[in-house]
Amino acid sequence: MQIYYPLIKNYYMNTKKENRNAYKQMKFKVGIFQIKNLKNERLFLQTSEDLERAFNSDNFQLKMGLHSNKELQSDWKILGSDNFEFSILDELKPKETSTASEIKVELKEFLELHRNELLENGKTLY
Repeated sequence: MQIYYPLIKNYYMNTKKENRNAYKQMKFKVGIFQIKNLKNERLFLQTSEDLERAFNSDNFQLKMGLHSNKELQSDWKILGSDNFEFSILDELKPKETSTASEIKVELKEFLELHRNELLENGKTLY
């Protein structure tokens, strides 16, 4: 899995304040990603305000045996990483004026909508 992180132009030539402001202006993918167990089709859903970072974080946690979902971690350990697929389930397009707390609320509602739909369609979730 290859992930692209845009670089801040002239990072080392800017002041810390300029770099901080540039980082705040960056737009990240917001939404829901899934980790799919390819052996039994079971899904783990997670929301994030930065999907690329979330992929890396969950992948690292699973590799190190530190993931918060113990059932997923156990399956990972037994089946191996080749039997899991990371993908974006859906992306949320927040309004330009949305605050961080508004985005979190939207993500929570978005996740519940997807969870309910998947369960209604007979999918099994972690």
